[in-house]
Amino acid sequence: MAEVLFCKYDPMKAEVLLSKMFYILSTNMGKIAPTGNSYEEDMGIWLSYMTSEEIIEKQILLMYVGEALVGYFQYRISENKVLIEEVEIAPEYQRTLLFYRFLKYVSNIIPKNIEYAEAYINKQNTNSQRIAQKLGMRIVGENPNGHSFRYRGELSSFKKILH
Repeated sequence: MAEVLFCKYDPMKAEVLLSKMFYILSTNMGKIAPTGNSYEEDMGIWLSYMTSEEIIEKQILLMYVGEALVGYFQYRISENKVLIEEVEIAPEYQRTLLFYRFLKYVSNIIPKNIEYAEAYINKQNTNSQRIAQKLGMRIVGENPNGHSFRYRGELSSFKKILH
């Protein structure tokens, strides 16, 4: 595998990055939970969210292999927890230990006062559910529409597994 680089999303490069990020997202979600909308409709909805005021409080980290954007991680910090909102990796880079390397990187940049991680994982996404369970996360609820499980785990258990 070529050189791996993790870096913060730069909103000044949104025009180039957002279409690549959406392509990765739609490739993954099209297999897990298709919306029934066209690619253009879904992209329009996603772009309006990604360019809204709501996105300002979120952090986005990008994953590169060589020059290619191959994934991203979107999260926000709230009190003593990190709320994982999106983890998307291009299919050809899944199951390559890229996610493990990325989690190791993230675990070193999350503020020290963070004790928990939470994530909503689509009920159809059994791969992500297995990963969450391996990281010590457990189901603690569902999202309001019932399509996703809410997972929660202690960040210390992530660090034990990763180091």
